[in-house]
Amino acid sequence: MKRASRAIGLVLAAALAIACLGGCSKEDPNQPVDGFTVIRFWNGFTGTDGETMDEIVEAFNAEYESEKIKVVADKIPWDTLFTKLTTTSSNLRSAPHIVAMSASRIAGMNERGIFTDMEGIEEFIGAEADDYIPAAWEGGIIDGTRLGFPLDVHPTAMYYNKNLISEEELPTTWDEFLDVCIEKTGDGIYGWAVPSMYSIAKDVFLNMLYSAGGSMFDENDEPIFNSNVAVEKLEYLYDLVRGATPVAPENVGAGGDFTLFTQGKSVFYFDGPWVINTLGLYDDPDSPYAVAPCPESIGEGETNFAGSHQFTLMKNTVTTDAVREACYTFIKYVSEHSFDWAKAGQVPALKAIHETEEYQALEPIAAFTQMAYTATLGEIDYQYWYEGYNNMGVAVSNAISGVYSPKEALDTAVADFKAWVEDEEL
Repeated sequence: MKRASRAIGLVLAAALAIACLGGCSKEDPNQPVDGFTVIRFWNGFTGTDGETMDEIVEAFNAEYESEKIKVVADKIPWDTLFTKLTTTSSNLRSAPHIVAMSASRIAGMNERGIFTDMEGIEEFIGAEADDYIPAAWEGGIIDGTRLGFPLDVHPTAMYYNKNLISEEELPTTWDEFLDVCIEKTGDGIYGWAVPSMYSIAKDVFLNMLYSAGGSMFDENDEPIFNSNVAVEKLEYLYDLVRGATPVAPENVGAGGDFTLFTQGKSVFYFDGPWVINTLGLYDDPDSPYAVAPCPESIGEGETNFAGSHQFTLMKNTVTTDAVREACYTFIKYVSEHSFDWAKAGQVPALKAIHETEEYQALEPIAAFTQMAYTATLGEIDYQYWYEGYNNMGVAVSNAISGVYSPKEALDTAVADFKAWVEDEEL
């Protein structure tokens, strides 16, 4: 009864919050301001990508001033952004029209009734499936309805220190990776400082899992991230830290893997394309760092796990044709400026940009681009995929930290996730 009461209370609170977001304010969110159609755009881009998006918005506003369209961008940390979308009762005059969000969150957020479909955007932009990286194009479609329009794909790739390993030595399989790490570990140098905190290790785990034909959920949306193949892959990561021939120190905390890498004490480091700018790789051709695809992630028959940022439209604010057209105009403009987004440290979803000389001159993004074409976003049409992803991440952390064995960690995470879903659906 306690669990049921708690779940019902949460559902009622969420429903009231959403209702308030859609109806508490009597002000029209689409009322022109000084003759301008004002589009509010929420996003969580807070690094170099955030600076670039601000520049794109500024350029758009200058170009479309004569057409009386203005975009106002608000940068909100991702977790805070999602909380505000579902719990705020703020005045609709400050609520967003467009929100950038991870494709993995769309199905779950859609269940809360906050999106309007993006009917007609493909015709407005002149976009076709073949024009975009497949994982990104499909990532915005839930149950046959386009709820998101693709901005980018962000795989996890393998950064390496050129002072510690040559390009010819780079591993292309996980077996080779282990051999290289064992060979390079010693005298204060580690193969890879595997982070034990809840971090990028979970995405490396998913790379390995999907590459091996595994998945997070089956066709019936049952969690299977404790399958035999999942246990095998987590045992691999566990052994890197706690096996007979460890290649990493124990208990590497959040950010510790990056620190050891930049101190020259770790051969490899795994992360997304945004780290290109953190390391200054676009600006320094003599940098000791470079990037290669994850082992077993590219080529015929291969796959890897990636995320994708998508544009979404809010039901409570995009309520007129004029506002919808203004939103589509901005989304089209951003897509047309994909090269700027690449310089910000992202792989644009639009394929045509990848063939240009200026894009191909951005050598550090090449590995991520290769991986994007063979990427999967996972079973994200399931509304609880993201929560399952978080549970899986806790399991990876618990195993690497030595709290549980890999099998115990994954079994516990699956059991906890099932109990959570049961609570949610009571």
